[in-house]
Amino acid sequence: MMNISNLGEELLLMIFNKLNTAIDVVRVRSVCSSWRSLLPPPSSSITRLLYSTKRYGQSFLFPCKIYRIQPSSSNKGWIIKLFQLPNSSIFYLSDLFTNTRIPTQNNKLFNFINFRVFELFQLHALSRLYFSFQTVCYFEKVILFSVEGRCKIFALRTHGSLEVSNIGENTNTILTGDDGNIMNFHDIILFMEQLYVVDSGGTIFWINPLSLKIVQFYPRLFCGYETEHMPEKLKNLVEYDGSLYVVYLYIDNERYSTEVSTINKFCVDVYKMDEERGKWLVVKDLGDALFVLGKDSNFSLLAKDYYGCQGNCIYFYWRNRVCCFSLESLKAKLVDSIFWPCPTLFHHMTS
Repeated sequence: MMNISNLGEELLLMIFNKLNTAIDVVRVRSVCSSWRSLLPPPSSSITRLLYSTKRYGQSFLFPCKIYRIQPSSSNKGWIIKLFQLPNSSIFYLSDLFTNTRIPTQNNKLFNFINFRVFELFQLHALSRLYFSFQTVCYFEKVILFSVEGRCKIFALRTHGSLEVSNIGENTNTILTGDDGNIMNFHDIILFMEQLYVVDSGGTIFWINPLSLKIVQFYPRLFCGYETEHMPEKLKNLVEYDGSLYVVYLYIDNERYSTEVSTINKFCVDVYKMDEERGKWLVVKDLGDALFVLGKDSNFSLLAKDYYGCQGNCIYFYWRNRVCCFSLESLKAKLVDSIFWPCPTLFHHMTS
């Protein structure tokens, strides 16, 4: 039998042309030195955001990807977030909740050979530096949207304003309401190829990407307003099973005065839009699903597919810790590193 590393160059090039993702390229290049010489490293795609102010300086747009890695011997896996610096073939691990770079131990590299790797989705993050990823603290979430052949960037700031800029132009527009006042939003999402935002009062708006007009799309969701003791991120938009959900995260004032543990003061309400009847439904049970509320992305997972995850729960980040709120017990708890990949993902670098 022929050794797989000795396949003819013509056949190998045909195989290489079928590789769809950067991770596929990395895995194939790790087989042997001859394959590595024939297949160039995956190129990093980075778009420079031509936006500059005296106060904040320039920002750059980095693509990040969410992957599911799964051992061949198991039906469960882990979820990781990777980004790649420009002009580099090296991937870096990023925290799912804060989007900050996670340093690995000295002389260790990723080893994907023994894993099946599935790309779930791509998102974008702003960095202050071009050759060293450093998140921009005054932006929460960035969404790219193409309209009439032009790519627009919708950037949600930490204080709630939404800025729109065109790639290739050093200008930006802050979205306002019909009265001309700057609107305050808690979240933005690309749902069914359309842009939606939710404000502090629980109203969801559709954004016309061409005119930048904001139109109320769903009936107002009366899920509370800011109270005295509140976390920074209150109302979150999540897509699950083809439906749009609103996760309302808040601190109960009554619990705040009686509970000893801070984490026990949190409450979470989940709502789902019933489009046929045009009304919001209160969701008490997500079944095996769980929602992850990250700084730059919210997404849903099925607990049965991942190690350490619990269904019918909302995972969020608060005061430098990952928290898990159970819709069954209606209580929150601190969790440690449930999304951290298994130790065999890394191996020592050899000279």
